Amino acid sequence: MNISFNDLKFVHQIGQTLNLEERMRLQLAILKIQEHYIFDEVLFWGRVEGVEKDYYIALGIQYKGQYEFPLKKFFWSSNNYHFAELPKYNEEFAQRAETLREPFTGQHEHIVFRTDEEINFEDSLEIPAQLPAKNFSELERLSYIVQSIEFQCASIPVGSYRLTPTHELIKTTFKGVTAELKNYQHFRQPIRKDKQDLIARDEALYRPDFLDSLVDDTPHNQWSVQTDSTKRNITIRNLIWPGYLGYNNDYTFGYAYFGDGIKNSDFEFLL
Repeated sequence: MNISFNDLKFVHQIGQTLNLEERMRLQLAILKIQEHYIFDEVLFWGRVEGVEKDYYIALGIQYKGQYEFPLKKFFWSSNNYHFAELPKYNEEFAQRAETLREPFTGQHEHIVFRTDEEINFEDSLEIPAQLPAKNFSELERLSYIVQSIEFQCASIPVGSYRLTPTHELIKTTFKGVTAELKNYQHFRQPIRKDKQDLIARDEALYRPDFLDSLVDDTPHNQWSVQTDSTKRNITIRNLIWPGYLGYNNDYTFGYAYFGDGIKNSDFEFLL
């Protein structure tokens, strides 16, 4: 579902690719994830550029036994191609991280936000109810940015998945869609009430458009749908998160991110 190494031709359209060494080493590294975790799919998600080193991201997806929507887990690797699970991030700093314009350094231990406040328990017998937040590292920033892009951008064509009577999500035989925004939906647990109600009433079992539509995203005009000269190879890009690319033709679909991890926070003011 995410980009396969055979579909890198679609990424060429945004001036990105993986060289032969990257492809070979990433394939081996992803196989190691499959050896240690039980996922239905482990896929290459993308690359986040850093000044000194880049970050490679993989995504593990578990469909079986998951009610209504699959489990997703993200893994990261630097230039050593050894994947580890992305950590939880400090919510207190997360929103600030989204507005940062500074590039990633490529050093995962680099401190992005520092907590200078020290705690002295010598003068008190009680530990305060709320402790100051710990430092916010670049790895936490990476975790937040990757999951933000996934939540806000990850998209699939309508009809590429269906919901089973046991409320598991499964792939269908994909036959392509036309290049219209209404034919794409978010690959996430629905947050719109009408879609949630559709699933609750079991009507989603008979509807291909049971997930949140990209048409309803705000701000509007953040999506760009394009085709090549054949009108069969379609790409969809997000203008708030430059570097995100969804793609499909008559037999395959997927998405990936190749970018610097910096959000276009000025998009609303440019409309």
